[in-house]
Amino acid sequence: FVICLPAVHKNAPATTPGDLEGRNAINETNQKILARKLKGENWLDQRSIKVIERTAVPVIKVSTKDSRSRIVQLDLSFDAKEHHGLEALDMIRHLLEEIPMIRPLVLVLKQFLLDRGLLTAYTGGLSSYCLFLMVA
Repeated sequence: FVICLPAVHKNAPATTPGDLEGRNAINETNQKILARKLKGENWLDQRSIKVIERTAVPVIKVSTKDSRSRIVQLDLSFDAKEHHGLEALDMIRHLLEEIPMIRPLVLVLKQFLLDRGLLTAYTGGLSSYCLFLMVA
């Protein structure tokens, strides 16, 4: 039983975006490039790195490694025309100065939703920003 395979190119395989064109091109978004680079960081939990691109503002979700049982969860996004994070931050700071009791209430509700797996908008829960707006 003999199988004949076509000749294989001796060129090195494409490793970066733009090496190939057309349908064989390597398409890598800025989020994927950053996520790949973050995998080399020793302060991050490598298993926690997730790229979520099918949202209004694409996000990279990461968590820090356990440091005295304090894990920090981060959502990283890029500035774009759909991104209004800095304006939202100004509004949140202003509201927190005017109504200081919002902070503890939002933190309690965030923990309540987190315990029930309902604190991530892309899986059907509420985002922290949405929760803050509901309370304010």
